[in-house]
Amino acid sequence: MSPKALIGLLTGIILIVVVYYSLPKSGRATLEAEVAAMNGARSWRIRTELRQNNKVDIIRTHVAICPDKEHIVEKMLGTTAEYIRIGDDIYYRKGNTSWVKGTPNGDLFFHFPMARPCLTNPNEPNAKSPGGAEELKRWISEDMGDSRITRGDLKFNDADNCREWTVTRLDYRFQSHSYVVCIGDEDHLPRNMTRSQGIVLTHYDWNPSLVIEPPDMNAPREQIADMP
Repeated sequence: MSPKALIGLLTGIILIVVVYYSLPKSGRATLEAEVAAMNGARSWRIRTELRQNNKVDIIRTHVAICPDKEHIVEKMLGTTAEYIRIGDDIYYRKGNTSWVKGTPNGDLFFHFPMARPCLTNPNEPNAKSPGGAEELKRWISEDMGDSRITRGDLKFNDADNCREWTVTRLDYRFQSHSYVVCIGDEDHLPRNMTRSQGIVLTHYDWNPSLVIEPPDMNAPREQIADMP
């Protein structure tokens, strides 16, 4: 490639990036309000599905009572993983194994981001910062700073209204990645989110009535966990 052609190519890339990030980010205030509303929740249930070829491969349900109780059940390819945390006490099991009290390794669940509003970090003392709420705030703050946020349609969802917002970001290869989140107009809480053209679907339930208790350490190995 000639130097002139190379300069032209680089100029074009720079122009694309400048135009992309100079577009209005009218949804910044909406995402800020979303963070505040989620961190003000008393409890929540988040259900996430990973799909491939219109088939659900992974289902994860994560429930929490703020600030430091949570229960996660994940079903993937016929195997179930379960995790309970109450303060600094952590319990886990995977497949047909007995409950273990302690810190699990990084292979307990499939690796994809989990929103954890209002929670402290697992595997660390409750008082230690930054905590799960701060992690979530940082993720959304990055979206506000590095993404294009566009206003979408008003939807009727679970007996109330939410508005769709599309958050689009360019990666280091200038490829576009986006998700669509439907946020309540009144309470600013998300109702559902779709990532990667429908591959990842997330549904949110805010302030449900929950009970999270230590597991029965003598439960039979073949006992299958129910989604909380």
